[in-house]
Amino acid sequence: MWEEIALFVLGAIVILVTGPRLSRLAEDLADAIGIGQSLGGMILLGASTSLPGVIISFDTALGGQATLSVSNAVGGIAAQTVFIAVADVVMRRGPLSEEVTVSASLMQLAILLFLLTLVLLAMLVPNAFTIFGLHPASFALVIAVFVGFRMIQTSEIEPKWYARRLSGQTTQQDTRSGPERARRDSLLPLTLFGEYLLIAGLIGGAGWLISYSGQGLVAETGTSPILVGMTGMAIASSIPELVTAVSAVRRGAVALAIGDIIGGNVFDTLMIALGDLAYSVAPIYGDVNPEVLFLTGIAILMNSVLMIMLIRRETEDLGTDIGTESYLILAIYISGIIFILA
Repeated sequence: MWEEIALFVLGAIVILVTGPRLSRLAEDLADAIGIGQSLGGMILLGASTSLPGVIISFDTALGGQATLSVSNAVGGIAAQTVFIAVADVVMRRGPLSEEVTVSASLMQLAILLFLLTLVLLAMLVPNAFTIFGLHPASFALVIAVFVGFRMIQTSEIEPKWYARRLSGQTTQQDTRSGPERARRDSLLPLTLFGEYLLIAGLIGGAGWLISYSGQGLVAETGTSPILVGMTGMAIASSIPELVTAVSAVRRGAVALAIGDIIGGNVFDTLMIALGDLAYSVAPIYGDVNPEVLFLTGIAILMNSVLMIMLIRRETEDLGTDIGTESYLILAIYISGIIFILA
């Protein structure tokens, strides 16, 4: 068992160390390519920081662990939504909803809620007909994600919503000094992309370590797969989102941080489709524990609250410089975990 614990910790440390650098590379690449921070956060950060979770869900499904695979994906979405509250605490300039580019963020949230609802419906009706051995929902998830990318890009280019900031605040488009900007502009996009791929590969390898050790711990200790999946593996594999989001917020790149978290959540729904592909027994949706359905509902509720508060444009911070949405998200997450474990 100690070998599995050591590998689990090693994977988490690799993710923790490489996360901040990945955040900086994603921001530089987004500027070099000419895409917005929200879209850059979703594609460049969301995809790469989701690599550990993707590998975990695929590998555990390949090993016949349906509940472990799906609970890792959905638990990761719930945990990463909590990281928005953490980013709010780090920023401490008032409610986070005052700072984000709302048009793209709202579209990201709407697509995420659609995908999570689709997953929940597939779990409720798991015995549907299959296509090449896969549940129809798996194909729908993949199509919806790619269509969603296009819709998010359109929202970024032609925004219908505009960020409203507190009086006296200045817009922080790029807080880096002149020499830092000169260094960034002198780097070739190809060089940035090469380093980006290298760090993403390290993070992906760390995800495999967590998957391997997590399955070993379940087998040796008899711990509930839902407990290991939604807490240990999900949180460990979500460390990149936490580290990169906090790092981006500290630099004033709030839209990049939110795009990273919500974009990572959108990518995490694809983990379930990949798990269905790797799970050869039957469609994976029908072999999960009932608690996974409840966890999916919790993730939908948390992101619904976030979307409502972004639309409302919360201005009150209860005197703590932390938005009301952060308190609500934390309360829902903690309450949900208590109900599942009770």
